[in-house]
Amino acid sequence: MSSVVRPRVVRTRPFALVSVVLFAGMTMVAAQLVTDGPGTTQPPLRAQRAALHTQQAALKEAAAAMAAAIVRPITPPPAPAPAPPTTTTTTTTVPPTPAPAPALTPPPAPAPAATVAAAPAPSDPGVLPAVGQATAWGCAAALTYLQAYAAKGFALECPGYAQGREAMTCMNQPGACPGTSVIAIADPCPQAYMNEASNSYVITGVADTPIDPFGPCP
Repeated sequence: MSSVVRPRVVRTRPFALVSVVLFAGMTMVAAQLVTDGPGTTQPPLRAQRAALHTQQAALKEAAAAMAAAIVRPITPPPAPAPAPPTTTTTTTTVPPTPAPAPALTPPPAPAPAATVAAAPAPSDPGVLPAVGQATAWGCAAALTYLQAYAAKGFALECPGYAQGREAMTCMNQPGACPGTSVIAIADPCPQAYMNEASNSYVITGVADTPIDPFGPCP
């Protein structure tokens, strides 16, 4: 709550002011009577100076009394300047940004399992391979394979006459093998004798697989 400072006023009593004024007036009248009284045609110089001095003193007192009677405001001292607002500075320490985590390197893919290749059919003509897995060349390998996997009842010829082909399976054909059944191998590659072993079952009606399923010789 703010307070209002009011100027103090100096007040003088009216009675004292009136007394001073009356005194000054009486002094002036007395001085006038001394200088202008009856029978005084030419006042002495000393009396005139005394009257003048008294008159001036009375005027000074009257002026001082009037000056003191004037109400003069007393200027209050300036109010103290308001204290500057207190500024509170809050310092916030920002933690350093953590370094990004290193990218995770995925573990290397496991090496594919080693594929164990099937062992190739033996090329030894004296070793019997599985059906369709022959790799050996020559009449010995061809005859071993045909004796094991061709249809029974066919005569095996290697080398044989195949009428210009790599091999042939013939069953009582006029002009080729009349009255007999024969498997003739002219080119003893694995494909040729494996084809004729398979063809022997087709000619006899035991199987209906395609003719020459293993293709020609390389």
